[in-house]
This record gives sequence, C-alpha cells and structure tokens, in this order.
Amino acid sequence: RFTESQGHIPAAKKPIENQFGSLSVPVVPLLEQQGIPVVPPHKDSKSYVVFVASDVFHRKVNLELEFPFAPTLADLTRQAEQAFTAEQNAQRPGAATPPFEIVKFHVVDEATDEWVEVFGANQIKHYCQLYCFQPHSTRFTESQGHIPLAKKPPTGAYDQSRNSPLGIAGSVSPTRGYSAGPVHSHHTNGGSRGVYQLPGGAHVLPENVGHDEKVRIVFDEIDTNKNRSGIRPDDWHRVFQVTGLELTSVAADDLFRKADFDKDGVVTFSEWQRFCELYPAFLDSLYYRLKAHWEKLAEAGRIDHMKAQRNGLEDRERAAQQALDAMAGEAADLEAKQRQADQDMQDAQDKQRAAEDAARRGMGDIDAARQARADKEAALQAEKEKERAAQQRAAQAGRERDEANRRAQAAQAALAQAENAEKRAMQALEDARREKDRQSALADAAKNDADAAQDRHNSILGDIPRTVEDAKDALARANKDHQDAEQRQHDLAQQSYDAQNRVAAAGRLNSDLMRQLQGLRDRQDPAQRSLSDAQQALADHDRAVSDAEDHLASEDARKRSLLDDEKSIVEQEIKLRAARESLEEQEGELREKHTNFFHQAGRESPGRSRSPNNYSTPTKY
Repeated sequence: RFTESQGHIPAAKKPIENQFGSLSVPVVPLLEQQGIPVVPPHKDSKSYVVFVASDVFHRKVNLELEFPFAPTLADLTRQAEQAFTAEQNAQRPGAATPPFEIVKFHVVDEATDEWVEVFGANQIKHYCQLYCFQPHSTRFTESQGHIPLAKKPPTGAYDQSRNSPLGIAGSVSPTRGYSAGPVHSHHTNGGSRGVYQLPGGAHVLPENVGHDEKVRIVFDEIDTNKNRSGIRPDDWHRVFQVTGLELTSVAADDLFRKADFDKDGVVTFSEWQRFCELYPAFLDSLYYRLKAHWEKLAEAGRIDHMKAQRNGLEDRERAAQQALDAMAGEAADLEAKQRQADQDMQDAQDKQRAAEDAARRGMGDIDAARQARADKEAALQAEKEKERAAQQRAAQAGRERDEANRRAQAAQAALAQAENAEKRAMQALEDARREKDRQSALADAAKNDADAAQDRHNSILGDIPRTVEDAKDALARANKDHQDAEQRQHDLAQQSYDAQNRVAAAGRLNSDLMRQLQGLRDRQDPAQRSLSDAQQALADHDRAVSDAEDHLASEDARKRSLLDDEKSIVEQEIKLRAARESLEEQEGELREKHTNFFHQAGRESPGRSRSPNNYSTPTKY
C-alpha cells in the first residue's frame, strides 16, 4: 500500500479546506467588530517552524509545522504523525488508511551538509529540514526522490483545543483561523439568515442587517422547536427570560395575543412580520438582546476555555521546570563526577611522579650494583692472578722439595757409603764419624728444609681455594644484587606505566564528562527558553483572561444600562401602540356613529366616496 521514497522537499502550500468550506463573512473580523478580542494562533514572533518530509503514497511530501516554542522530540513526533495522517486522508478521502507512524527522524547537518539521525531536541533548529521514516514492512519500502518545497499541513492536522483562540474544537484551522460555514434558515423562502453557528450552541449574529433580516433571525431564535409551525406561548415567555426583557406576564400575554392575529395560539411567520411592522422598537430590542446574549455566552465560553487551557499551560510550565531541574541535577552530578575525576587524575599524576622518582632511584641502584659487580669481577680476577702466582710459587716450592728430597736421598746414599766405608775402613773411623755427623746434620737440615717446603706448599695450596671461593661468593652476591636491582627497576617501570595509563584514563573520563556537561548545558538553554516561553505564555494567558473578564464585566454593565433605557423605550412603544389602537377604535366608533347618523338623516355619508384603504389599519409604523 505504501513505500517510502527519497526526493526533494517541495515548496509549502496552503492546507486543504475542511468540510465546512470558507466563510462568506469571516467570523474573526465579525467578533472583533463586536468587541470580542481574538488572538490569531501561531502568528506571533515566538512561533517555531520546522519542515518535515516523508513518503505519502509513493510521493514525497514536505510539511511546514509550527510550534509555540522549541518542541521536544515527543511533541514533534506526535504533531508530525497527526499532520501526515491528515495528508493521507486528504489525498485519499474515504480510504481505510492506518494512521501515519514515525520511527525516527533525520536532519540535515549544516556542518557536513549530510543527513544525520535525530537523537535529541537540541538537534531541532528553527526552520530546519527533517525527514521522517516509517516502520519497515512487506507492504512498504523507502524509495529515493527529490524533496519538494514545504507546504502547510491539511486543516485538522493539529490538536485544535490548543490552537483555537476561542477554544472551539472542530471549527478552527490552526493556520488560517475560523472556517465554519453559515447556518441556513429553515424557512420556506430558503434564504440565509446570516447567523454563524459556533460549536457549543453559541451564535454570532450580524451587526448591520435590515428590518426583514431581523424579522427572520428573531423568529428563528424564538421558534426553538424548528417545527415550522410558528411561535407558541412557551417559546414567547422563554425569549423574555433569555433576553432579560422584564415585562409583566400580563403585558407579555397581551403582546402575544396581538401577534396572534387569527387567535389560533400560534404566531406564524406572516403574523410575526405584521407584528414587527407594528412594533419595530420591540423587534430591535429582542434582536440586540439576543445578539448580546449569544455574544456573552461565546465570551464566557471563551473565558472558561482559556481558564481550562491554563491547566495545560501550568502543566507545560511544570514539565519545563522539572526538565530544567532534572538537567540541573544531572549537571550537578556530572560536575561532582568531573571534580572526582580531576582528583583521581591528580592522584594518578602524583603516583606517576612518585613512580618515576622511584624508577630514577632504582636506576641509581642498578648503576651502583653494576659498579659493585664490576668491582667484584675485578677482585675475582685479581684473586685468580694471585691464585696463578701462588700456584707458580707452590710449583717452585715443589721443585725445591724435590731437590731437597734428592739431596736427602744423596745424603742417605752417602751415609750408606760412609757406613760401608766404616766397615771397609775402620781406619778413618774418626773422620768417618765426623763426616757422618756432618752428613747427618746435613740430612736433618735437608729433611727440615723439605718439611718446611712441604708445609709452605701445603699452606699455599690450602689458602688458594679459600680466597677464590670467597671471590666467587662475592661475585654471586653482586650478581644477585644486580638482578634484584633490575627486577625492582622493572617493577618500578611497570608501576610508572600503570600510573601513566591511569592518568590517561582519568583524562579521557574527564574529557567525556566535560563533553556530557557541555551537551547538558546546550540542552539547558532550550529548556530554559521553553520554561521562559511557558511562563510568558502563562502570564499572557492570565492577562488575556483578566482582560476578557474585565471586558465582559464592563460590557455587561454597559449593556445593562442600555437595556434599562431600551426597556423604557419598548414600554413607551407598547403604551403608544395601545393608545393608538384605542384612538383607532374610537375613530371607528365615531365613523360608525357618523355613518348611522347620515343614514338616518337620509343623506350620503361624505366618507363613502373615499377608498376603504384610507381607513384600514396602517402597515407601516
């Protein structure tokens, strides 16, 4: 049945007239002429215009929507759905089409000149161009196309209880004012009586009308049954109560009998015409009293409606105030979060600086550990050099020991030779003994030298492992210290990195909160304007109600004064008419006596040569 298509938005056009058509005599000027203030809807400088386009029966339609102030997204959706539903009904009247439904809006971004989706009321600008999308379905697909220029939505597309200046639902166009048709007379002559019906039973009677039109209008007002049979006594007494024309019951009944020429208990239209010829001041009194009666009812209804509208204005003001308060609370929360984020970021920066200081101290510890390890390595190398020198000395001592052993062995051999020589030559026993003692001393000295060399060798060999092991242990401890320093440096570097990440995260959070706070402040501006507009509208509404009530009271006082004067004129007319009728009756009696006198005298009456019409009841007052 329907597919959405893209296209250019057309130019705006006037809305389609409603079923009543246009007034031949506009009601608004008529009401203003009668002193009833009428404020045209949405024609002040505070109106907020938005263009909304969409597909209607495979054709692009662009509508111009008006708001009293910047609309919310819900208000825009509701009014756009009503406007496009009215457009559907206007294009296909009588067709069973479902209501227009909107799922999302797109708006032209002025910065990029591209369509972007609408997520909040702050994207809706004055005179901006929107495009609304319907729900996807098997019977509808969106198609591309040019969007035409904007036009006014059809009549009846708005909630008229909000847009009507008099609060008259069903008869007021939101953009063109009143558009009700004239109510035609029910008389057989079929002529328009010039009375404009307002919903709720109120009338607007024309100001400047002729005598015949007044006769027809007042007859219709008195004949409440509209049965075309005429005015009955209950209708007659009711009109005196409605108009406030205070005549006695006897005087009212006497006037009815005078109007009922054929005395059948019903005043027909022809009899009413004759009666109004005789009592024109009475006709004028009834007409203008009825006119004032309906104007008072219309004004009172308008005031009541304006008072009823005040609840809506108060609700709108409260809603705007609540939205503003909610935004203020949200702004306070965001500011508190921002302050906390600033504090967290400051703490993270302090921790980062502490971690960086610790890292720098750790680097100094690493440098010290590296220097200590280098010193230990140098000490180990020196001990190794000492070990090589000791090993060389131990080797030298071993060689000396071997030499001493050889000398001891040689001394033993010499001792053996000496002993053998002692056996072979006892001769030189004394020499041999001395030689033996000498050699024994030498052998003991050599043995002692060998023992001392062995001790030195053992001492050197025993000292060498202990010194090297100590150097190796010192080097291992230096390596361990270096590894611990590097691990501490790694931990400090990780802590510094984590601190930098926390600072960056706190900065991002702070930026997000700043953006949210700025967005909230951007939303607060239209909300504040909406609240100010609502307060101003409420104040204007109260002034309008007060002015209307004052105007109604002053008009009542003025009309009461005029009606009092008018009553005396009507009573005077009734008395004059009664006096005239009495004089006419006396004239008739005198003429009859005169005629009888001439008949009796045998002479012709001087009045016989005259036309009887000369003595008939006059038809003009």
